[in-house]
Amino acid sequence: MTRNDFHFIEIIGEGGYGKVWKVELIKTKKFYAMKEMSKALIVMKKSVDNVLNERKILEGLSSPFIANMSFAFNDRDNLYLVMDLLRGADLRCRLAYIQSFT
Repeated sequence: MTRNDFHFIEIIGEGGYGKVWKVELIKTKKFYAMKEMSKALIVMKKSVDNVLNERKILEGLSSPFIANMSFAFNDRDNLYLVMDLLRGADLRCRLAYIQSFT
């Protein structure tokens, strides 16, 4: 799996290590969220263990209540986590907006 297997549609988020893209897997025409993280920023911020743990945790999960990871790969400059595309805001943003769920 490489970046070239995907059509990059738009940026849907930004974080401390890079961007989250809405992408389409060219082969299947299925949409995903792709988290693109800069290796240089991860090392600079001393977060290698955190990022490796994130991938390991996501690899072991499968739930209808979270964005499950479908693919993970890297190139010379970046790490990529390809996850379910969930429409709407993330849980933290939703809780900030509505305060609590019933």
